[in-house]
Amino acid sequence: MAEADIGGARYEIGAVISRAFETIGSNFLLFCGLALVLAGTPQFVLGYWQASNFTLQGASASSSMFSSGSYWGMLGLTWLVSIVTGAILQAGLTRATVMHLSGETPQFGQLLAVGISMILPMIAIGLLAGVGVIIGFMLLIVPGVILWLVWAVVTPAYVQEKIGILDAFSRSAALTSGARWRIFLTMLIVLVLLWVLSIPVSFLTAAMEAIGNAFLTALVGAATSALASMVMVAVQASIYVELRQLKEGIAPSDLEAIFA
Repeated sequence: MAEADIGGARYEIGAVISRAFETIGSNFLLFCGLALVLAGTPQFVLGYWQASNFTLQGASASSSMFSSGSYWGMLGLTWLVSIVTGAILQAGLTRATVMHLSGETPQFGQLLAVGISMILPMIAIGLLAGVGVIIGFMLLIVPGVILWLVWAVVTPAYVQEKIGILDAFSRSAALTSGARWRIFLTMLIVLVLLWVLSIPVSFLTAAMEAIGNAFLTALVGAATSALASMVMVAVQASIYVELRQLKEGIAPSDLEAIFA
């Protein structure tokens, strides 16, 4: 993954991450609201049901969890719901990030409508990318990492540019070309930050389990899932904005005019 400066400019990892977190901070209630509703709710339902029926019922109940048909049925149902709500969240928060960076004020209802209107294409993109990356990881891991980087901005490309699904994959490949090593470092830094955050959260979860509180146990898990989701979406959108600016000279403030 040899890299070169793009047109004399350079992909700035710090600027991308800073832009993503500044966007979240400036729209904290909006981002948290969407993430909690769309990513946190399915996780909370599964976590509460799991804690009430297995985790907090003793070691024997926990060990029987994976042999329980009801557990796998609930897991499958939650997974299906998460696919739909996750698609809405990705589209909505991607638009929110680009709108904020363009100087506009995103609104909850507006973003929810955008996400709902793109449910099926977003699900298709997620499944295609997921299958491709999984197959790549099965081929000695490296091909999976490469595909993950090649398709790093497929969602922002689709949401922002109103192109076809396959065109979005091609567009992502073109935009990320020449910057994939730095995109990898960006993602790695963000994942490490989320991992560091998960350490105190794991202690908090253990404390909630120790006192036998299923509601708080599930709530902590749901909040963590929501936080990770909104951070990753904001970072992907920020990478997209950076690449458009570097490769095409399009400032963030011009992206919404192009979208319109």
